[in-house]
Amino acid sequence: MSLLTRYISKEIVITSVVISLVLLLVVGSSRFAYFLSLAVTGELNAQAVLVVIANLLPAYLSNLLPMGTFIGVLVALGRLSSDNELVVLAANGISQARLVRIVAVPVVGLAFGVLLLSTVIAPHTSRIVEEVLYIQSHTSEFDSIVAGKFQGNGSRQAVYAESLSGDKSTLHNVFIYTNASGEAPIIIKAEAATQYYDDKYQAKYLLLENGSRMQVADNQQNVSLTTFQQMAMQLLDSEVEVNITHSFTIPTTELLGSPQAAHKAQLYWRLSLPLMTLIISLTAIALSQVNPRQGRFARLLPALVLFLVYLSLLMRLRDQIELGVVSAGFNLMALHTGFLLLGLWLLFGKQFLLGRRLVRSRA
Repeated sequence: MSLLTRYISKEIVITSVVISLVLLLVVGSSRFAYFLSLAVTGELNAQAVLVVIANLLPAYLSNLLPMGTFIGVLVALGRLSSDNELVVLAANGISQARLVRIVAVPVVGLAFGVLLLSTVIAPHTSRIVEEVLYIQSHTSEFDSIVAGKFQGNGSRQAVYAESLSGDKSTLHNVFIYTNASGEAPIIIKAEAATQYYDDKYQAKYLLLENGSRMQVADNQQNVSLTTFQQMAMQLLDSEVEVNITHSFTIPTTELLGSPQAAHKAQLYWRLSLPLMTLIISLTAIALSQVNPRQGRFARLLPALVLFLVYLSLLMRLRDQIELGVVSAGFNLMALHTGFLLLGLWLLFGKQFLLGRRLVRSRA
């Protein structure tokens, strides 16, 4: 690898990675804040939040790295162009084709990273996220009780305890609301509650003392009220059977050859991300070559609009494939081909037209 290739590759890789991380921070912050809010309300414990956030990063990066690479090439070469470095390179015999080959070195590496993220790492980590969320939504909220605060999913279960014992094994003045799907809501109040494990039935129970159980049915027309001195309530444990069928969590090897439209859409999407990274970089090389008086960011806005058009059309075609539209697969290939030809035209169109004029003038 020549010194020039190493220099330009370093500029592009560092810029692309930094921009991708900034995009990750901007795009992911709202999602991360959402999971932190679930931790505050008790729907997720703190450990689960950390696992979810850490495993969301590859999926976000696989979608943001193509844009980061595009902007990275645009900004890095734009700086070289505004500083007249590209002019000096051209004067020393570095042709447009040679420049494309030099830029291809870091871009291919970044595209391979996108391929690895989208086809291998992101599906695996996305499944971990879904498993954690599934388990958290199907387990009890009692392990994360905080005194004086309602916790849980209000639509499924809410728990309140006025205080906890010193060893945190007993809850005092407990209020429990449960609303299992297909069943009437149940409201339970008790003076105390203690968790214990029954070896005989291999299950975890909550032992409630001195309270009442009220069940409301038939649009609040029928109310059943029962008082008790002791009542055992079985709790769901964390070892629940996970049932996840989202296509974005399925390994790429299982998507290959699958007849399901959702699986085909997901496969095309995973392969399109690295392909888009390579294709759109040609356009970035062309648009980065600006007049020094214009500045390095002169064409940044139209370039971003072009990238967003490409991405929007790609997402639309993915949705059409998922819906089973027959021509969507062909249209997807046509989209990639169209942007490839556009990039080649922006790079070599002037040279092609000048060559044809020279041929005609000689004729």
